[in-house]
Amino acid sequence: MELVNIVDEYGNRMHYKRYQGRTFHPDVIGNVGDHLAEVAAYKGQPDDVLLCTFPKSGTHWVFNMVQMIRGNNLEYSGTPVVMEFHPISDIEKLQSPRMYLTHAAYPFIPDAAKRGDIKIIQVMRNPKDSVLSFYEFFKSMRNMAYEGTFDGFLKYFLSDEFVGVGCSLFTYLKEWEEAKRNNKDLQILNLRYEDLKKNLFENVIKISKFLNLERTSSFLHEVEKNVSFERLKKKHDTQTGETDRWKNNTEGGRLPVYRKGIVGDWKNTFTVAQNEKFDAVYKEKMEEMRLPLDEFIFE
Repeated sequence: MELVNIVDEYGNRMHYKRYQGRTFHPDVIGNVGDHLAEVAAYKGQPDDVLLCTFPKSGTHWVFNMVQMIRGNNLEYSGTPVVMEFHPISDIEKLQSPRMYLTHAAYPFIPDAAKRGDIKIIQVMRNPKDSVLSFYEFFKSMRNMAYEGTFDGFLKYFLSDEFVGVGCSLFTYLKEWEEAKRNNKDLQILNLRYEDLKKNLFENVIKISKFLNLERTSSFLHEVEKNVSFERLKKKHDTQTGETDRWKNNTEGGRLPVYRKGIVGDWKNTFTVAQNEKFDAVYKEKMEEMRLPLDEFIFE
C-alpha cells in the first residue's frame, strides 16, 4: 500500500491510499489489502442485504427505506455500517435482519455476495449530481481526502486518481455492468435515484417483493411518507444520527448526508466550461468502455 498526497497547480489537495494500482479513501482500514481480504471472505447471514452505491447516490435514503420495510416499522435507523470503513466485528454486532453498505467497486465486495448468498441492492444516481453532492459532503467535514475548489474536485472525479471506491466512476460502472451481464448467481435489485424521486411508492413495492416480504399497501404508503427528505433530515439531526466512527470528521459524528435531495441540482453550480468538459470526458470514457451513453438521466 502507498500513501499518495497530491497538490495541483491551483493548490487543490488530495490524499488517498493506493493498493494494487487502485485508489482508496484514506479512511479505508489499515493497509487496505488485509481489510479487503477480510471483506472478501465475509460469509454473512442468509438474510443479510448488502447495499452497493457509488458515493452520494441516495445511500442513506434507501438504507432507511429498506430497514423500515424489513423491520415492519417506521423507525429511523441512522447511518449504515460501511464495510471498507468499519471492522468486520461491527457488522457482527448488528441485529438481524442486517443491512450494511459498501461503496467499493465490484471486485471488492464479499465473495458470498458474488455467489448469490447475500442479496444486493444497488443504487445509482446521475454523476453530475453525485459529484456536486460529494464535493459539498467533503467541504462540510474535517480531515477529508480532498481540500480545494469544485473545479479541482471535478477534475479528479473524471480521472483515474479519484478517491473512495477503488477506481474511477467509469471503471466502477464497467465492472458492475460486466458482473451483471456475466454472473448469473447475483441476486441484485437495481434502483435509480431519479426513478425513486419520480415514483417512490412503486419502488418501495419493488424492494418489498425483492426481499420476499409481505407488507400491506397501507404500511408501504407509511414508509413512503416517512422517508421523505424533510422527515429523514429531521430524524438525522437527533442522537440517532450520531456515530462514534465519524466523530473526528464532523460535529457529534453526524455525517452531513442530507443536503438538498433533488434531481438536477448540478445545473445550479456547473459552469458552461465545466459542463462541456464533463460531457466530453463522459462521452469518451463511456464509448471507450462500451457502456451505454444514456446510462443516466441528467435532468
